[in-house]
Amino acid sequence: MLIFLIIFLCITTNILLGCYVAICFGFGPPDWKTALNQVIDIPRFQDYWNIFRTRVSALPIIRQKYSTSVSENTSPSGTNNQNTENVNPQQNDLINKNSNYAAEISALIPHNNIANDDFTTITDKEQIAQTWFIQDEHIEVALMKLNIAMKKSGQFASELDWRIRSFRSEMTLEDVKQFLEELKDDCRNYLESQASITEQMKQRLDEFGVLKNLAEEIDYANMEQSAQIETTLSNLDHLDLTDKAEEGATRLIKELANLRLVRHRLRDMQDRAFVHIIFNEKREGTVPQQLFIDESFGIYNRIGLDVTISEWWKQKRHEKEMITFALFDFVKFGEANEEHGIMVCDKIIKFFGNMLKERFEPPDLVGIYFGNCFLVAAINTSPKKAIAEVERIRQWAEKTTFRIDGGLEKLRLQLTCAITESLAVQTKDEVMSVLEKTLTAAKKAGRNHTFYYVPGPLDNPPEKITAPDFGEAKTEINLT
Repeated sequence: MLIFLIIFLCITTNILLGCYVAICFGFGPPDWKTALNQVIDIPRFQDYWNIFRTRVSALPIIRQKYSTSVSENTSPSGTNNQNTENVNPQQNDLINKNSNYAAEISALIPHNNIANDDFTTITDKEQIAQTWFIQDEHIEVALMKLNIAMKKSGQFASELDWRIRSFRSEMTLEDVKQFLEELKDDCRNYLESQASITEQMKQRLDEFGVLKNLAEEIDYANMEQSAQIETTLSNLDHLDLTDKAEEGATRLIKELANLRLVRHRLRDMQDRAFVHIIFNEKREGTVPQQLFIDESFGIYNRIGLDVTISEWWKQKRHEKEMITFALFDFVKFGEANEEHGIMVCDKIIKFFGNMLKERFEPPDLVGIYFGNCFLVAAINTSPKKAIAEVERIRQWAEKTTFRIDGGLEKLRLQLTCAITESLAVQTKDEVMSVLEKTLTAAKKAGRNHTFYYVPGPLDNPPEKITAPDFGEAKTEINLT
């Protein structure tokens, strides 16, 4: 293997040196990106590259990067997955792609606290946020603390849901009791954190100012979540474990699903409240940019989307450039969560987010807008071009099947989409309001289609797009 490694490195070095000399003297490709693409297309290079890959295919790092399975050929339990036929390797790479999205967009907006490193876990986010908390004790800090506590609990719930589903058929009553105690402990710990943080917020309601109604909504949402957790704890305390273990496991999964629903509603409200507060108090420039990225999926969250688009408006980019906005909302995604589990659906969200980033590169924006709904803001993209691209993606979703457990289960999803463009005379909030109303109209009309709103003085209703068949091929994506 050492011989092949030496040969591969020598050939690569010689080719790259030749490209460098050619670029310097103006006889080669215009830049390194073009040069690299041309090098990869050379047959001799491809031959040695294939030999090199074959020789080192047993190395874990190579298996991880070049696996034809979405889950890197290994499930979280460590079980090898050998069933990979009919899987598209190029699309499967998207599920495990390490995102450097924060670095790609870091030059787009000026902020006081910009770091170059992206974060990938909620623990990293908590550490970054703690530094910000020490520097700035405004009311939005309490919201972020509550958001982080909730997401930590959500991560635990996702993992627990997966463990229960994976071993449900082999569980004993003792296993169910262990999972039961783990869930109860997490619920109690979160209630304790939530009570402490919400009490701090109640003592500072005056800081909400004109947004006091929003504070009351958050307080109500917190009470709703607390009530659901208390109900869950009561249900768990009265859970009859004298029956079959599998029935107890099913009950636990149901309780986890109930907690997920209220957690998602509260998360969306927290993000919306956070954005309203920082803009109302003109403090958007103080928020660390790492907090703009969703730590689970590596794309913008609601905070990052709103702050960045607002910066565009300050720069008057909407007056100088055409900006087209689109929303992508999964149809019946809640049912998929209940049937297949949170972790499976999170993989789908990550996959779809990475695919959108492949199709809409910076300076375009891609992020989670609310729930499981994605927002794309495309710079210098005409509505006609945007409609075609959105329809291609929607049609791709129609023809895509996600395989679970090596193909033992299959999941198909559809998308409902909305598109509009910004006018020079519109505010950001007006554009986003119209976009949300367009998505609502698309859902009311039956879902699984695209609606387009044409901004203008007549305020016409959104129109359903009748697009041609773009010939998207049937695709299967292996999730586990």
